[in-house]
Amino acid sequence: MAIRTTVVGSFPKVTETGSDNLPGTIDKWQKQEVTDAGLQQEIEKVIRRVLKEQEEAGLDLVTDGQIRWEDLPHLIARSSKGIGRGALRRFFDNNVYYRRLEMADGVSWQKSASSEEVRFASTATRKPVKAALPGPLMLASATELKAGQTVEGLLPLYTDLLRQEVLALEKAGVKEIQIDEPSLSAQEPLTTKAIEAINQIFAGVKARRWVAVYFQDVSALLPALAKLQVEVLGLDLVSAREKNPNLLSKTADFLKSGGWKGEVALGLVDARNTKLEDVGRLKSDVALFTKALPAERLWLSPNCGLEFLPHQSAVKKLKILREAAH
Repeated sequence: MAIRTTVVGSFPKVTETGSDNLPGTIDKWQKQEVTDAGLQQEIEKVIRRVLKEQEEAGLDLVTDGQIRWEDLPHLIARSSKGIGRGALRRFFDNNVYYRRLEMADGVSWQKSASSEEVRFASTATRKPVKAALPGPLMLASATELKAGQTVEGLLPLYTDLLRQEVLALEKAGVKEIQIDEPSLSAQEPLTTKAIEAINQIFAGVKARRWVAVYFQDVSALLPALAKLQVEVLGLDLVSAREKNPNLLSKTADFLKSGGWKGEVALGLVDARNTKLEDVGRLKSDVALFTKALPAERLWLSPNCGLEFLPHQSAVKKLKILREAAH
């Protein structure tokens, strides 16, 4: 039985040929050299390309590549009143940047920024589409704190905003909803509270619920993650592998022990390195987990969003991923 395949969320917006250059179009739009309709046409063109490439790679579950997003915190600013975007900061240890969130008084959720995106993507592909949202701890950590504010104090606010976004997605008929929480770690003192917040966001939701954790050594985090009330847990099994050679075996042992009862998305394809995986080694890594869980409980995916890669590298890695899954 083949293991199912998916991506985490983001996808390269620019191709090497220059046929798709959404950032360039946005720059022209900001200078009023491109109309709103022209910008929308380019966005939809890129989304269709991204979906087609995932289809051609043979993925079972696709995303729209978060093409409309400027960065991971961007979505909540678009959905909410009273949240703006400020100074640039480096996004974890990557060579990309995001804009810090700036909060005014009277913050409230206004209208879903993701449900229309997923609805459009669903009309442009034959595959089921997964919606991916930023997590509450990441958003709180990405907020410029004012006097008297703390990251912990902002968690309930972002929990409520994300809850509204998830409910809007479910109302729109979305069947697969993921929360990305790269801020979770064994060293993060708010990890337990963040996991409780995610459970509140997803409470009673009928769609298949996912949580993706990346950029961290997930082996030390697994007992905490086991408290998540979701169907699928996405794990980065690449980022900490050099520092922790036992990362895969420890994770497989935890799964085999019954520490997690749901499904697992194995992030075994490195989405932050252009070096292509050896298919034989990747198959061997996958085989380690098929001894721990039945294939129907496993997915194979990149370890994080593919936007950190050049376009052609991302496409090649998807094809390698699919070959290993089969």
